[in-house]
Amino acid sequence: MAAVGIDFGTTNSVVSQYTGSGTQVVPIDHAPTEWAPYGFDNVFPSVMASDEHARLCFGWEAKKQPNGRFDAVKRMFATQLDVAVDDRGTGLAVEEVATMLFAELKRRSADKAVPFDQAVITVPANSKGRARHRTKLCAGMAGIEVLALINEPTAAAMAYAQRHPQARQLLVFDWGGGTLDVTVLQSIDGVFMERASSGLPRNGGLDFDSRLEKLVRESVPGLETLTTEERNLFRLEIELAKVRLSSSEATSIEIPGGRELRVTRTRFEDEVRGLIDESRLPLERCLHDLGIGPGSIDALVMVGGTCRIPAVRNFVQGLVRVDADPDINPMTAISEGAAIAAAIMTGDLTSSDFFVALEHSLGTFTYDPNTDSSNFSTLIQRGHVLPARATESFAPVFPDQDSVKVRVVEGDPDSQIPDFTILKEWDVPLPEPSPANVRRAFDLTYEYDIDGILQVVAKDEASGEVLLQDDVSYGVATDKRQLKQMSDRAKSAVSAGTIEDSSRVSLDDPEAQKLINQAKVKVIPFLDSHEAEPIQKLVEALESGEGDVAAAKEQLRRALAPHSYLL
Repeated sequence: MAAVGIDFGTTNSVVSQYTGSGTQVVPIDHAPTEWAPYGFDNVFPSVMASDEHARLCFGWEAKKQPNGRFDAVKRMFATQLDVAVDDRGTGLAVEEVATMLFAELKRRSADKAVPFDQAVITVPANSKGRARHRTKLCAGMAGIEVLALINEPTAAAMAYAQRHPQARQLLVFDWGGGTLDVTVLQSIDGVFMERASSGLPRNGGLDFDSRLEKLVRESVPGLETLTTEERNLFRLEIELAKVRLSSSEATSIEIPGGRELRVTRTRFEDEVRGLIDESRLPLERCLHDLGIGPGSIDALVMVGGTCRIPAVRNFVQGLVRVDADPDINPMTAISEGAAIAAAIMTGDLTSSDFFVALEHSLGTFTYDPNTDSSNFSTLIQRGHVLPARATESFAPVFPDQDSVKVRVVEGDPDSQIPDFTILKEWDVPLPEPSPANVRRAFDLTYEYDIDGILQVVAKDEASGEVLLQDDVSYGVATDKRQLKQMSDRAKSAVSAGTIEDSSRVSLDDPEAQKLINQAKVKVIPFLDSHEAEPIQKLVEALESGEGDVAAAKEQLRRALAPHSYLL
């Protein structure tokens, strides 16, 4: 049973296998007639839906459902949100939705005579530990052994190098449905090394869809009265219109009620110009970090559905001064590269190799009593090749402490605006002090493997006693027995085609939860701080449950209304 490569995307997912003579995309879904001419055949929309009878469907069938849809769940991986809510107010755990999507990929591959239990799965290059761990966790709960999590640009470079082994320095511009990643890689004798990477975690094809919808809403009055079903079908038409504009100079957008609006490519490009211009930042940062200019790039590889937009391709080609390779399929290249990585790891391909590097530094916060401030102490540097292991010695600040707080922190301390995320923290009990009343130091060890899991161990330096031993994990289920139950439910749901009632997350107020999710996931991340601040305050007021909840919901609904094109 061969291992496969899986590109688990925000908008679409693809499964590929290595056949010995090359890679092959597994035909796990077939695009409808109106989508197939644009390269979407065999691409599986990362969408799950259920009807009022709890019957499940996935992929293209789910994408075309007028309601009951769970989509873009991957965008929630990096957030603190644990519950996904559909347009009916039904809540399911984020991990449970993703697990069902992975289980459906596995089931459909088996139906196409490509059964698998192992896979290399791709993740955005600049995603942090929370999103990576949730990816591995959900695939594992679906019955997939994750051989490695590799960065999407690395996978794309491997797919390119299979056809062009002479390329040495590659720039991969990966713009999918949810994120933008720019990575410079070096290929030497079949070995791939990431040299620099930067990205925008909240900029992708979904945002281009939102800008096109905004354009239409400003041109056609009355769209604020659309029903939920009409709005969902309208947004599907918006996405298809965006796709059509990549190959046509103009297209007509069908609007509920029998109306149409003709939109030109030029008008669309004017609307999204700001998004395209923003993509300059990570590209130039990569070149600056390496101290090289555009002329040093041997090959430009553009992948992800957003790279099909002519204005995007022309903009990037102009900056890099290299034409993008026309033979690379931007929709499937990442999955094909992951299949190559899977073949390397299982020994089916011995002529190539690859290394996975750490995207962000890993460390902990230490307290400085002189300045009464916390400082970041690095254990594993950004860019370190995995697997990585590091140990540092620490001591409590005060001699009478009986415990210390250990925080695992991920971040970029060298960036212009330092960015840190606390992944997990523990209160670690300390051994009894020595007769001299001096607290003994302890050794803190981080061990990060290619499978994307960080193990943390703290030992008393003098005795070797283990004070802490745990891994960094996330999600709605802190009790691992709950994970087992969630796994069983998800696999059973995919097999039976219906969702069990026990899967549904009880929401005190489904309408409030839906508004909170919309604000946190779809609106606040895309606004300037001064625009986001009042919405954030309204979210916090609604989350508190204090005061007039109905009024708080209405205030948040009104605050979100001007940004409805983002929802």
